Amino acid sequence: MKWREIAFVILVVTSLVGLSTTAQTTITVWAMGEEGLNLDQITSRFEEENPDIKVRVVQIPWDLAYDKIITAVAGGTAPDLCQVGTTWMAAFAAMGALVPLDEFIARSEVVSPANFFPGSWSTAVVGGTVYGVPWYVDVRVLYYRTDLLQAIGVEHPPATWEELYQVGLKLAEQGEYGLGLSPHWQEFLPFVWQAGGHVLDSTLTQPRVTDPEFIEALEFFVSLFQSGIAPIGEEIDLFEAFRTGFYPMFFSGPWMVKLISQRLPDIEGKWFVATMPRKVSRASFVGGSNWAIFAGTPHREQCWRFIEFMSRPDVQVDWYRILRALPAVTQAWQDPLLAEDPLMQVFAAQLEDTVAPPATPAWEEIAQALTTRVEEAIRGMRAPTEAARLLDQDIRKILARL
Repeated sequence: MKWREIAFVILVVTSLVGLSTTAQTTITVWAMGEEGLNLDQITSRFEEENPDIKVRVVQIPWDLAYDKIITAVAGGTAPDLCQVGTTWMAAFAAMGALVPLDEFIARSEVVSPANFFPGSWSTAVVGGTVYGVPWYVDVRVLYYRTDLLQAIGVEHPPATWEELYQVGLKLAEQGEYGLGLSPHWQEFLPFVWQAGGHVLDSTLTQPRVTDPEFIEALEFFVSLFQSGIAPIGEEIDLFEAFRTGFYPMFFSGPWMVKLISQRLPDIEGKWFVATMPRKVSRASFVGGSNWAIFAGTPHREQCWRFIEFMSRPDVQVDWYRILRALPAVTQAWQDPLLAEDPLMQVFAAQLEDTVAPPATPAWEEIAQALTTRVEEAIRGMRAPTEAARLLDQDIRKILARL
């Protein structure tokens, strides 16, 4: 073979090797709501650091996401990687739709349970197996009007159930109500946990809603409505209610900080946040979103590299800067952006005392039954003990269908 021909062959082989080393793998990522609209701001950085991976983000509306994921899994068209609401993890794991991540975590230098808030990490564990990694956390705290509390002689937010009740009564006497509240399970369940109660036992097979602790929580929760502290069936814009003092206190998540600042500039400096009121504990609901890899993907390693990237403290801080979503990684809270923000430090304190709903695929049904029975008790249709007894029956029927 002539040297010219040999050189040509070497050139072709070298070019093909170069192409193979720069070939990209595309992973499809589903993300919901504002997260999906803004995720490209982060994925571009990931692609710079990982030139062999291209991230294709598909934005899904939150109200369609659950059904869309189920349909995609059934039809074999699920994405490689997906943002999954924390209360959905058990249902998708039970379907066999998610990749167990324990082996990935065992060899990771980035992702470890010790790096995350315990309550947040627990949302990714189903039946002792890890199926997800927390992306960001959602925790509820008490929002209150500092000026309106001072007007009734109260210098600090209510720290206990008794203080919540007494402060709520005083505020209601001065205005319409003392506290904005609804029968939704996410508002009620923290009271159950604060009393030391549970919805299900540790095996997730038996209800515990007739336990004394659960009944105590339900009776107290109902008393907030029947005493006139909280509204029954009142429909009013929450922002307007907070601005006028119609609701001088309410429970909500971190997204409200930015929204109040944007929509209610006239009460700037007249409101703040506090940790949940204490009974046995001051536990709050912990939610947010996890990253989960779908079982049908041929790109598990690439998906895992993306999860590790999103779990780095610096990236978690960047995501907070973009969307004000609370970091799930504890080290991220050492950044001055969070550490020097008095409001965020309240959320940080609350994240040390959180509980997630039971990791059962039946949770969505149980949650609906819970809200229904709590509302019946609030409206005086049933005594709390009777509502709890019927809820016990509801849950047993739901669990029997698993």
